[in-house]
Amino acid sequence: MFNLKKHKSKDNYELYEVDIDNKVYFLGDKENYKKNIQDLIDNLEGLLFDSIVFIFGIDSGEYINELENNICSYNKVIIIEPNKEIYESHKEIISKDNIKLILYDEEVIENFLKGLINYKNFNRLFVHSFGNYENVYKEEYKKFIEILDNRYLVAMSTLGLDNMFRKIFFENMISNLSQLNNSSPLNSYIECNNNIPAIIVSAGPSLDENIQTMLKYKDYLDKFFIIAGNRTMGTLIENEIIPNLVISVDPAQINYDMMKKYLNSDVPFAFYEYSNKDLVKEYKGEKIYISQLFSRTIEDLKNLTGTYTGGSVAHICIDTARLMGCNPIILVGQDCALTYDKHHSDNATFDIDKNPGELEKILVKDVYGNEIKTTLSLNFFKMKIEEYIKIIQQQNDVKFINASYGADIIGAPHKELEEVITSINFSKCVKKLVPDKSISIDSSEIVKSILQHINKFIYKSDECINLCNKLLNSKAKESLMDMKEDDINLQQFLYIMEIIDEFEYSTISYYLGSYLTKFLFDIRQKYFEMTAKDYDQLTSNFKYQCSTFLNYFKELKTMLEEVKEVFLKVSQNVN
Repeated sequence: MFNLKKHKSKDNYELYEVDIDNKVYFLGDKENYKKNIQDLIDNLEGLLFDSIVFIFGIDSGEYINELENNICSYNKVIIIEPNKEIYESHKEIISKDNIKLILYDEEVIENFLKGLINYKNFNRLFVHSFGNYENVYKEEYKKFIEILDNRYLVAMSTLGLDNMFRKIFFENMISNLSQLNNSSPLNSYIECNNNIPAIIVSAGPSLDENIQTMLKYKDYLDKFFIIAGNRTMGTLIENEIIPNLVISVDPAQINYDMMKKYLNSDVPFAFYEYSNKDLVKEYKGEKIYISQLFSRTIEDLKNLTGTYTGGSVAHICIDTARLMGCNPIILVGQDCALTYDKHHSDNATFDIDKNPGELEKILVKDVYGNEIKTTLSLNFFKMKIEEYIKIIQQQNDVKFINASYGADIIGAPHKELEEVITSINFSKCVKKLVPDKSISIDSSEIVKSILQHINKFIYKSDECINLCNKLLNSKAKESLMDMKEDDINLQQFLYIMEIIDEFEYSTISYYLGSYLTKFLFDIRQKYFEMTAKDYDQLTSNFKYQCSTFLNYFKELKTMLEEVKEVFLKVSQNVN
């Protein structure tokens, strides 16, 4: 029996017939193939110049020419082909700079989309299943959409978080700079507890039962490296279980309130740039710095290690245990679900949790294979843990155990905590985290450079606003293509573009964090809305470009003045 056969449709287009499990399918309409092509083109209506197009299935490739006529050079087209024979027949032919053909493979697609979809472009995606592909390759298409939805959610959530916390992120970052010299870098503890079992204590509803088991086997606990988040530190200490490390990454004041009773604790405390500034400043125990930003902006810190981030402190706790060499890594209170119809453990519930509001519920499988309610955000955290485990287990022999009673976490099989504690062979002792204050930076100089950068580009914004207005009122030629190299108007236009590049690609601009993220997103939404069809005409239109850049610099100045106001306020309180 054949696997693949090429045919001609009645309207004279080539298409494939495939045999899958002794069932024969045509990948396009054998009567009216032109309609398949037209459906694709119709779906691209309103395509913007920087939209990303995903097409599931290439079939005979008959639509490529028509597709090229409806996109511009700045568009990216990703064609996912689930049939290996068809992929092989096209992979050498499809070699356009902005059209990429990928053989369907979950892992390849996942990794590819990770690098492609971000906060700038997540809302500029076009998706089309060509011809009959969606019906012929149902499972593959369903999984592709699931992966795409996940990346969309990650990008959208990142932007939403940035918008909500941009002021507090910036305040915390400026303040926490001054705490680095009094901290030890996470690098100092890489593989310090090789093959020591770790318990990651999260605040899910299962924690109450998990705590009872830990108390029952309290004499065993000194053989485990125990990591708590700020929400669970108090629960452990009140039960006379002392963690080896507490990690706090959330920026808001509520995280300070959760830990204010324990500020004099001698448990090592790990933080990153955006952790709550008051908590970082007032915590009396030894501090450990986890780098996410400063290793990209401060030359002396460029070799510092960061951790995996997945939206929750639990992800950072898990990766910190892995970096320290811990194995196995045991998850307690990591429900990722509304176990017992609760959001958090009774012992880790605070006033802020009393009125969570109505949350959209979905059903997932629990650790016993039954259905359990969860929320979209909790399920997202679960997916990020699963993604992390998958990545790590491809490279390292690290075991993950889920001792919670909530959602099933792929890659972390469920075991009763009692069984885990009593079955582990304890051949090594836990090593304490000895301080290594090897960071030495001049935080006041860095703070000064940030202010200078803000002031510089407020000035440059004014300069470019004036230039744009001047150029708009000039008698310059309509097309950039018609201008001579020594044309003063062209020279001034190129200078404006240089300023944009200088600002956006400066490492000091990274300090602006979520302000920069929001600015770039908003600018794109408001002023860079060219359709693909108009791209060539408008990018060469001198007055159109000047008008766009005028708006760019007006918005930039407004943003920088807002940041400066926040900066001056917080820098007065930095030691």
